[in-house]
Amino acid sequence: MRRLTLLAVLVVAALGVSTMVPAQPKVAEVLIGSVLPLTGNFASLGQQYLWASQTVEDIVNNDYDIQVPLGPGKGFPGLGGAPIKFIVRDDQSRGEQARTIVEQLISVNKVHWINGEGTSGITSLIQPVVESAGMPLSCHPCASPTLTEKGLKWFFRTGPNDKTMVASVFSFLKEWPERGGPRDLKTIALFTCDNLFCQDNRKVATDLAPKAGFKIVLDLTTKTGATTLASEVQRLQAANADVLFAVQYPAETVVFENDSKRAGYMPKVIATSNGAYSDETWLQAQKKTNGAAGWLGRDPTAIDLVHDRPAWKKVNEVYKKYSRGQNMGELAMREITGLLWMADVINRAKSVDPAALQKAANDTNMSPEQLIIDYKGIKFENGQNVLATGVVTQVGWDGEKHTLWPWDLAARANFKPIFPSPSWQERDSKPKPGN
Repeated sequence: MRRLTLLAVLVVAALGVSTMVPAQPKVAEVLIGSVLPLTGNFASLGQQYLWASQTVEDIVNNDYDIQVPLGPGKGFPGLGGAPIKFIVRDDQSRGEQARTIVEQLISVNKVHWINGEGTSGITSLIQPVVESAGMPLSCHPCASPTLTEKGLKWFFRTGPNDKTMVASVFSFLKEWPERGGPRDLKTIALFTCDNLFCQDNRKVATDLAPKAGFKIVLDLTTKTGATTLASEVQRLQAANADVLFAVQYPAETVVFENDSKRAGYMPKVIATSNGAYSDETWLQAQKKTNGAAGWLGRDPTAIDLVHDRPAWKKVNEVYKKYSRGQNMGELAMREITGLLWMADVINRAKSVDPAALQKAANDTNMSPEQLIIDYKGIKFENGQNVLATGVVTQVGWDGEKHTLWPWDLAARANFKPIFPSPSWQERDSKPKPGN
């Protein structure tokens, strides 16, 4: 009997481990659940995220001569050429709807990764659902610092958070006088919406403004989705702060502009953070009125300088196929960078097993040469890319963004800052780049 047992063991050993462990099933396609605000208050942002996902799906599944992750070749080499497929669902800019959709994507569609939602507030509501499911979740344009301060194991963000980017704005304002800027900017008003993203910005600004030498003379919070801001504009006008730090989404920013124009209100400096300023659709619309001329804000990339990168140009041509000819703005660049990183993770994992994906994500050490955005690379600590960076840009009379800070990049951009912020009469009288 012992001889027979020994013989059986030797036979199994000769045949190899594969006879004892079932072979991993071949992956037919990699499914990415994408929950986006395609309608509702955040629709203009969601549309750009959709175009970004369509761009990445095209790049991964087809053979492009682009030096970005998964550019050359078709599909995932690590998964035998399997294609990627984004399953896109519209949450109508509603948190409850997003949670329901994510549950369905996980239980019904059996997706391998959740990407979304694009806004920090709604993403915070879907984080517990995906965390409890034990699968990767990413949101690359989401900027609220709190998203990566909860000790979550399955959430990843390649983009910078607002502690990095709002700090850039106040560093610029503090250093500007020594670089030829105005010396009489002493007071600031905070004008922020009431959701998680805006309020996280507000908290960072409340801490940094006094350190940069500014007295906060008004701290004003507004309702997300507001259709009139006339009374708030009156309060801002009465406070008469030198700098307005405004954090509002595109729809509310348009309301603010219209009410400000009627009241004749314009501070010396309008500084902003994400929201409308990151929305390429809003920026392009402003060209018809010079409405954004002189606005300055934080960006994750020196967008006027990265246009010279061959990879940016080639990815932008793919993007324009889906965006009806609109160039990538920084929001789309953040999203595409993150989605290409996600594809790289899946390829390196050579598996769609959640644990393998999690390990490959945490093991990321991506160089800046692989990116279309000027981060210093991608490397994670607690789900946050610690190599993501922030710059300060300003919209010129040409309607385009120009780099103001850091100073070495500003020297390359060679743009003279607009100061003070133009009056409404000056905006009306100047030629419009959109005409």
